[in-house]
Amino acid sequence: MAGSSKGSSGSSKSGKGSVSQLLASAIPNFVIAAVFFLLFIALRKSQRRVYEPRAEVKYLPRDLRPDSSPKGLFGWLTHILRKPEGFIIQHAGPDGYFFTRFLFEFAFISLLGCIILWPILFPLSATNSNHNVELDILAFGNIKNKYRYFAHVFLSWIYFGCFIFLIYRELVYYVTFRHALQSTPLYDSLLSSRVLLLTEVPSHLLSETEIRNYFPTSTNLWYARDYEELQELVKERSKLSGKYEGALNKTITKAVNLRNKASKKNKPLPEPADDINQYLKDGKKRPTHKLKFLIGQKVDTLDYCPEKLGELNKDIKKRQLEHNSNTQIPSVFIEFPTQLELQKAYQAIPYNDEFKKCGRYSGLAPADVIWPNLALTPNKRRVKKAIASTVLTLMIIFWSIPVAVVGAISNIDNLISQAPWLSFINNLPSVLLGLIKGLLPVVALAILMSLIPPFIKKMGKVAGCITVQEVERYCQSWFFAFQVVQSFLVMALCSSAMGAVPSIVEDPSTVLPLLAQKLPTSGNFYLAYLCFFGLTTAAALLFQLVALILAQFLGKILDGTPRAKWNRYTTLGQPFFSVLYPNMQLICVIALAYAFLVPLILGFSTITFLFLFAAFLYTLVYVMRPNLTDARGRNYASALFQLFVGLYLSEIVLVAMFVFTKNWACVALEAVVIVATAICHIYFKRIFLPVIDAVPISALKYSAGDHTFQYPMHDQGLKEIKSEGENYWHGGNQLGLTGTQHDQVLPEIKRGPSDDAHNANTVIGSDESAKQDAATNPSSSTGQLINKSDRANVDDEKSPVAEQPHTRSNGSSKNPASILTRFFSPRTDSFDRVRGLMPDAYFNYIEYNPEFLRTAYEDPAVNDEEPHIWIARDEMGLSEIEKNKALEHGVDVSDEAAVYNEKGSLEYTGPPPSYEEALRT
Repeated sequence: MAGSSKGSSGSSKSGKGSVSQLLASAIPNFVIAAVFFLLFIALRKSQRRVYEPRAEVKYLPRDLRPDSSPKGLFGWLTHILRKPEGFIIQHAGPDGYFFTRFLFEFAFISLLGCIILWPILFPLSATNSNHNVELDILAFGNIKNKYRYFAHVFLSWIYFGCFIFLIYRELVYYVTFRHALQSTPLYDSLLSSRVLLLTEVPSHLLSETEIRNYFPTSTNLWYARDYEELQELVKERSKLSGKYEGALNKTITKAVNLRNKASKKNKPLPEPADDINQYLKDGKKRPTHKLKFLIGQKVDTLDYCPEKLGELNKDIKKRQLEHNSNTQIPSVFIEFPTQLELQKAYQAIPYNDEFKKCGRYSGLAPADVIWPNLALTPNKRRVKKAIASTVLTLMIIFWSIPVAVVGAISNIDNLISQAPWLSFINNLPSVLLGLIKGLLPVVALAILMSLIPPFIKKMGKVAGCITVQEVERYCQSWFFAFQVVQSFLVMALCSSAMGAVPSIVEDPSTVLPLLAQKLPTSGNFYLAYLCFFGLTTAAALLFQLVALILAQFLGKILDGTPRAKWNRYTTLGQPFFSVLYPNMQLICVIALAYAFLVPLILGFSTITFLFLFAAFLYTLVYVMRPNLTDARGRNYASALFQLFVGLYLSEIVLVAMFVFTKNWACVALEAVVIVATAICHIYFKRIFLPVIDAVPISALKYSAGDHTFQYPMHDQGLKEIKSEGENYWHGGNQLGLTGTQHDQVLPEIKRGPSDDAHNANTVIGSDESAKQDAATNPSSSTGQLINKSDRANVDDEKSPVAEQPHTRSNGSSKNPASILTRFFSPRTDSFDRVRGLMPDAYFNYIEYNPEFLRTAYEDPAVNDEEPHIWIARDEMGLSEIEKNKALEHGVDVSDEAAVYNEKGSLEYTGPPPSYEEALRT
């Protein structure tokens, strides 16, 4: 009884500040969000380069340039919401489309939780209670009668069941979408859709004869080789050329400014005008640099760089011509004539004793490959992966220390009671004290978490990841683990434990009931956390403060070369979903875990997801361009599977609460849900993982117009993929044959320089305007295909794209299932309907320049071009002199399309020389 009294008292005391603490966080967030949003509305049309760059920058392909959004307070949002799904798929890319779908779907499941849980749990908590006050009156810890906990058990069965069903239907939809996407003419004709990478290949198979014996339909082979020395030379040349270009531009700019200043003040002008030393105090202030950091020899930058670059150009060119003599490493790229032949080979790899231990990859463009990791043997890869995992695990452990401090600050009243020397904090003004309690922990936690992803990506490369997509998925998995451990487990335990420590020390027998009462109170911190994400983060995403400052102020100061100014204008930001998804998944985990402890949190998560959905929808369509590395929405499937962690945690938290209250019947009943969740998790992995990266042969044939085939919606090709893989080694590896009497050779299609060409200039569409759009793509950002697959970073080839003669639907049109039927029975959704969502731009074929195809999957160092130094032309002739000086050493320096205006400011009038050179080839 005494213990109960203490617990009640402690609870009441802790609850007194719950509303004020929430308001102290919500009000500043609301004010900041309102200011950001109003500034966004006010500046959106006058600062189009910041707020509508996709519609403003003319160097983007037309298919990536949406129509301008209307004016008005919310016109920008209603305009996008009225667009068909194909518009979002085209302009945000498949990855962006699925990310916005993730936000919307989990706004829906949060709202559903409010509808299911609030009418029952709020009255249960508020009546016959432990006399908590304010927000804590609606929490689990306020329930006095333990038999009321059975409501939580049965409601958890319903709500968790709905959550699992949502994951199931979204996985079904994603797999169908992925197969429909891959079967569109655009994706079907991409080079990346026809190339298979095998790693860790046994040495006795690394010959053309052996490879072609196993894959007789292959058309081209690229063997990976050891280019470590060449890569280092190319890296050195790139670094040196950047230093030379920067120093040369800075020096000429300084000369122009000195001459203009002298002219304005009627002072004697430096003579001769074309002697650069006259502007550098007779050469005493010429730019210099050290060959090695701190201890290296100091050299004259303008003299040393062209001489050294000339030597590097000759050395690199010689090594490039002899690259086939380099040591071969156990990886090979195999090109097939069609995606159908590629898929047959890809699906067959696990069923061959020689190849089943090899790594297999499809859908990767040349720029997606992490070339140094191709050389790793299985043993080296295992060791490097173990090292990376150990480092990241230790980092999670030690990162708990600063996060625990943040958690303690979120419950600062109890912290002060344990550390009286901190009592001065109570003397602070109430507004400031509220900010420390509510806003400071949230911001501090966000900053701590933002430092993690770059390190994880670095460790992904250390771990031996072969592709950029693999590194991104590696980052997504580990960053999600960081978020769950630090932002959820450590924060929740530290925040709630601080409030229970005094009473537990006084009477240890009260530990379980006290934890049952105190753990829900940590939900107050997460209410503030969701306020921060839903208000400030969403509004900040729209306002683009950093981009605005760079465009208006810092960019003009920092950009001292024509290339820097060109890149500032033409380069658009890209979303990195390996970082974005874990942040959103964390909100899902928090909402799930506290759904039954603090049901109010579901309302906050609903609003958070809706606000973020609106902000990201606009940003992905009008501000950021689709990521150059197209994962085809693969992060979405990973996120759905990872959300089972949130389900397990939520169920375990409920079990723990029942244990704390010694309600063993509820513990047993909730254990049933955990078992059911585990069964579903295992089942989903078994039926979905094998069909995500593989495309059923019947889907490709059906999409190509062969009406004797249908898309296998019943299992999305699970059985077919296995049978095709096994049959491949028994005659199915012949062109157009799979051992099935209905199999036919696909019609011949035109191939060409797609976006995954990364070194070929892509032209989209069959009309002249589309060709002009592609022709204006900068080679540095690699003329991208609308948002297609590998989004080629192209820079030296161009070729027209043939129109797709096929219609969207290739079979007999059937009555489509209703929306409700498709929702509750996702496998009734038709392949044709999903394929019909694809934008028109995806129904064009790609053609590749044969010269590009010859070297497409060779290491970039093998084809790296000599640098083109870009400077601005000046009236004194300094740029002309430096050009001729560099030319003597075989270094290309150009002052075309860049000049100094009457104020002495550097301006570009066209693209950089490397870009123009790419178009001339």
